[in-house]
Amino acid sequence: MTQLTYALTHEEVVEIAKTLALKVKPRFNLTEELSRQPQENIQDFIDSGLVRTMTPKHWGGYELGFDTLYETVKEISKADPSAGWCYSLLLIHSWMLAYFPEEVQREVWENDIDALIASSFNPAPMNKVISVEGGYQLNGQWGFSSGIDHSDWVMVMGFVDLNPDTGAPSEVLMMMVPKEDIVVQNTWKTVATKGTGSNNILLENVFVPKHRTLDMIAWCQRGEGPGRRINTSLLYSYPLFAAMPVSLSSSLIGASIGAYEQWRETMRSKVNKSNEKVADFTHQQIRIAEVSATITAAEALLEKTIIRLTTGETIDIYEKLVNRRNYGYVARLCNQAVKAIVDNAGASMIYESNPLQRYWRDVQASSLHYAFNLDMLGELFGKMELGIELNPKSILIV
Repeated sequence: MTQLTYALTHEEVVEIAKTLALKVKPRFNLTEELSRQPQENIQDFIDSGLVRTMTPKHWGGYELGFDTLYETVKEISKADPSAGWCYSLLLIHSWMLAYFPEEVQREVWENDIDALIASSFNPAPMNKVISVEGGYQLNGQWGFSSGIDHSDWVMVMGFVDLNPDTGAPSEVLMMMVPKEDIVVQNTWKTVATKGTGSNNILLENVFVPKHRTLDMIAWCQRGEGPGRRINTSLLYSYPLFAAMPVSLSSSLIGASIGAYEQWRETMRSKVNKSNEKVADFTHQQIRIAEVSATITAAEALLEKTIIRLTTGETIDIYEKLVNRRNYGYVARLCNQAVKAIVDNAGASMIYESNPLQRYWRDVQASSLHYAFNLDMLGELFGKMELGIELNPKSILIV
């Protein structure tokens, strides 16, 4: 195992991310053309050491917190929303692996501390995950696996041994699968977030041994995982969805800031058909203030949520739903801010050569992610606030 002789600090990692963003920015259009991340971006994430940000110290990582994830993801996403999205997932997936059994952590990290991991929480309805001797057999298609092209492993969620009468699974697991056991399907033909390369994956008679699995219900409800026996810090103690959406929320905020900065700089020099400076119009000045405040509000809400994660206090179902409500509302604020930018940017923003339309498309699409579904999250939180009993089935893996 390659051990680090020097672990980077929060401040050092953030400065590296700022420098790296300057290298990512010129590849802004290339990510769209490829429908995935350019290998140059991925190699920069590795060579800079940034992929080790949330990897446990036990294996040679920096074991830095969600504040570091937030600040670095924000910088990369300002330069390129899809690059920031994929970078955020590389960090959060390493954090997730820290909950898995030590044996699979060793398989992944002992020979390559910079191993890259993708995920899919989207099994197709007809998938089959059945228990067999020593583990599980997987057949089917899993969707929306962002960054799968550049990853070495993939985590897939599976519902085990579905009851044919009730549809209830005997277990809900997250399972680690090596890249060589899957087929990547070239399905990512989209109008937005093209650079995430979120292709479908096909698994045919894939065997996953028990040591490569993790009980999703225990993880989601109580933050439990066998990996905590060796990774004992507070960082690896959270219910999954109470903390994981920090990654995607950070990317949305960074992309929104990138859109705002692009729009602001354009407005400073733009003139209308009468050769009047657009910046001199009062209504445009007011829009600048409103959009800036909306993004700042999103930042403040996410930062407050991250601070809550550092207190060490138990995150019960109420606190978990508070956090999830916050992530959903951060996405809504980012969406609103970028929509306001587009509404006040003028007709030139529709040109493909205008980078603003790319930020708009990516923020709009990213805010549709299931993790930000305020209809679902709002209903759960609202019921709890009003003293209405929650359906136990609806909160098993929330």
